[in-house]
Amino acid sequence: MWPKWMKGSLSKEKIIGMVKVEGSLVGERQRGDRKVFIYLLRDFFVQIMFKGDNPVDEVEHLMTFSDLTQLNSHLEKEFRAAF
Repeated sequence: MWPKWMKGSLSKEKIIGMVKVEGSLVGERQRGDRKVFIYLLRDFFVQIMFKGDNPVDEVEHLMTFSDLTQLNSHLEKEFRAAF
């Protein structure tokens, strides 16, 4: 487990590199006409959208969530907003 201050100090590039090496894909979903990939990285979650919806392409958008509760809350808000 990492201290919270350490997670906040990681750059986008560092998180992307860690996801590629250590991350575990835990979910893939559709958001409109785009694919969103969710990875578990050590003790936090990372939501990524890739250009062209292809995980080998460049990262277009990245969000981190400190725990499952925070991720679920975010997913519920997005689900409600879709209707």
